[in-house]
Amino acid sequence: MRRRFVCALALTTSLLAVAAPGASADPTGAATCEPGQVCFWTGPAFAGAPAAAFELAEVNVEQCISLPDGVDALSFANRMDRYVTMYQSRECATEGDFSTYPGDGVFVPDVPFTVRAFQIWEKP
Repeated sequence: MRRRFVCALALTTSLLAVAAPGASADPTGAATCEPGQVCFWTGPAFAGAPAAAFELAEVNVEQCISLPDGVDALSFANRMDRYVTMYQSRECATEGDFSTYPGDGVFVPDVPFTVRAFQIWEKP
């Protein structure tokens, strides 16, 4: 019984580390994303240079920002000190998938849906 419990606990812990939104992998591939930016890659695991990067000076808080044409993100880094919501819809519609991620260094190498837009929120 004890062995079964330990195995179940280990499996649950492993699944939480992989499946949790905002779970960080080794962010070394995301090193090109500067502090204060939100960066997007079209492939998983931060492959290559970011396809798009945004700073707070370029966008308005609480405004829906669509990624540029041809950019559908499969990985991203939030290096802002604010919460950011990622949307499957280019219009930030809540009918599709969406998730909010905290700031200050969240690296998501494999987003659970294709990101096409985002919103930055005021500091909590």
